[in-house]
Amino acid sequence: MIKTENLSFKYNNEQESLVLEDINLTIEKGEFVAIIGHNGSGKSTLVKHFNAILLPEGGTVYVKGIDTRDESRLYDIRQAVGMVFQNPDNQLVATIVEDDVAFAPENLGVAPSEIRKRVDRSLETVGMSEYTHHAPHLLSGGQKQRVAIAGILAMKPDCIVLDEPTAMLDPIGRREVIQTLLKLNSEEGITIVLVTHNMDEAVSAERVVVLSEGGVEMDGKPREIFCQVERLKALGLAVPQITELMYELSREGINVPCDILTVDEAYNALSQIENYNKGLKRS
Repeated sequence: MIKTENLSFKYNNEQESLVLEDINLTIEKGEFVAIIGHNGSGKSTLVKHFNAILLPEGGTVYVKGIDTRDESRLYDIRQAVGMVFQNPDNQLVATIVEDDVAFAPENLGVAPSEIRKRVDRSLETVGMSEYTHHAPHLLSGGQKQRVAIAGILAMKPDCIVLDEPTAMLDPIGRREVIQTLLKLNSEEGITIVLVTHNMDEAVSAERVVVLSEGGVEMDGKPREIFCQVERLKALGLAVPQITELMYELSREGINVPCDILTVDEAYNALSQIENYNKGLKRS
């Protein structure tokens, strides 16, 4: 879906250091990839290369095999990869939800009958059909972000890139957005690239890429990445809260697995320890 080869970038010639340096990364069609890293690590800069908002200073970025520097294919790149940003208010352009979702396909010259189908389908997919005729500014933050996602879906992208889409949302809004992304990935087969500071959100992905100082520091499954607590902390990152708890218990001498990511997994692990200890007492 997306491939970078020795990608390097800086914002101007006066800038001494590169924001991105020699990044080689491949994102396959249908993957759900979370990109994490400390502030200034290059996360937002990287994903803006994925639909040609930014172009490489060095190296190459391919979207579905298309070089993003090929200006004649910009339409194809932007249609293949949709972007959703942090503040949903900056992405909503109409006074009615259905008009907002229809905005992009209208500008692409899609036939009105097809637009109607796309709008209805997109709102249904993100669970916002009942708000078709509502004013976007009256919606909650999570609902606004789901409308923004619906607007991207109406363009029928192969991939959606989201740059900290839950940063301004409350816990309910964050949960709504993440559940929507999981549904799009599992049921619609849409490739998801999620930039996030929330480690519990990153657990939802099937793959986590860790950036540091403009380069890829770690790349693997969430369980492989988050069990390396000390290494992540050295990079200025946190780990999921339940993983942190298990890490601290392990340091206190309690024999628990290091790769626990959820409350249910922690409960099962601690229950096994409790049952084992009860068995020892009986014997």
